[in-house]
Amino acid sequence: MKKAWGRWVWLAVGALIIVLIFYNLRSNPEWRDFRWHRLWGSIVGARLDYLLISALLVYSTFVVRAIRWRFFMAPIKAASWWTLFVGQVLGFSSIFLVGRPGELVRPAYIAKKENVSMSGMVAVWLLERVFDTISMVLLFAAAIYFEPVNPDTPKGVSVLHAMHEGAHALFAFTALLILGLVLFRLKATSMTAGALKLFGFLPERPLRTFAHFLHSFCEGLSVIRDWTGLAGSVVTTAILWTINTTIFWLVFKSVRHRLGHLPWLAAALTLFCAAVGLLVQLPGIGGGYQVGVILALTEIFNVSAESATGASILVWIMMSIPTLALGLVLLVHEGLSFRKLEAITEEEERAVGIE
Repeated sequence: MKKAWGRWVWLAVGALIIVLIFYNLRSNPEWRDFRWHRLWGSIVGARLDYLLISALLVYSTFVVRAIRWRFFMAPIKAASWWTLFVGQVLGFSSIFLVGRPGELVRPAYIAKKENVSMSGMVAVWLLERVFDTISMVLLFAAAIYFEPVNPDTPKGVSVLHAMHEGAHALFAFTALLILGLVLFRLKATSMTAGALKLFGFLPERPLRTFAHFLHSFCEGLSVIRDWTGLAGSVVTTAILWTINTTIFWLVFKSVRHRLGHLPWLAAALTLFCAAVGLLVQLPGIGGGYQVGVILALTEIFNVSAESATGASILVWIMMSIPTLALGLVLLVHEGLSFRKLEAITEEEERAVGIE
C-alpha cells in the first residue's frame, strides 16, 4: 500500500510539472498561434522510409543493450544472451506502460531467469546508468562545443548560454563520478566497511541487504580492471548512444522543412534534453520526454511549435510502439503477462528487502 501511494504521489508531481510547463509556454506568441492542422500535416506527411529505418534501429538497441549486460555481468555469471535480450525488451515495455517503476522489471526478470541475486542485478543496472550518464554528458558536450549552434532569437541565445554554464557543472560531476567508481573499485573493502559503519543505525535486514548490494556492485565494477570487459562496455555504450541519436535524427528528417536540415549533433542535443525530461514521465503517455524535445527544438533551433510537437510525437511513437509490439510477442513466447511480470518483480524485491 505504501509503495502504491508513493507511485501516485510521483505521478501527481510529474503531471503538475508538465501542466505548469505547457501553461508557461502559452505566453510565447508562437504557441498562442498554434495551428492544429499544421501539426497533423507534419505527422501524416512524414516520410515512411526514414521512420521504418528508425524503427529497425530501435530493435537493434535491445541487441546492443543485451551484449553490454553480458559484459557487465561477466564477473558475476556468464548470462544467456537470449535472457538478457528478452529482459531488455520486457523492461522497456514496462516503462512505457507504468512509467519509472517499470525500471526494476529488467533486473528482476534477469535475476529470476539466471538464478542470481536481485541486489546484484540492481547493482548492474546502476552501473548501466552510470555508463549512460557519462555518455549523455559527452554527447551534450559534443553538441555544445563542436556543432555551431546559432539560435536566431534572444531567448534561444539565453538558453544556449545557460547550457554552456551548465556544461561546466556536468563535466565536474562526470569527473567526480568516474573518480568515485575507480576509487570504490580499488578501495572496495575499506569503503564498504566505512559505508556500513556510517549506516550502522539501520535495522539488521536492510543493513545486510545494503552490504550485499555493495559487494555485488563491487563485483560488477570488476569490469573496470578487466581490459576486455571495460573495452566491450565502452564500445557497446558508444554504439548504443550513436544509434539512439540517429533515431532522433531520422525522425527529424522524416518531418522535413527546417527539421529535415538539422545536423546529427543537433539531434544529440535534443536527445539530451529529452533524457532530462525522462525524470518526469507519465505511464502510457510519456510527458517530460516530449516536453524536452519540444523545448530544445523551439527554443534552441527555432523550429515551429507545430513541427516540434509533431517530431516529439513521432519520436515517442518510434520508441514505444515497436518496443511494445515486440514485448507482447516475447510475453506470449515466454508464457508470461505483464501482471505476472509485475509479480516476479515484487517477489524479487521482497527477497532482498528493496523498498
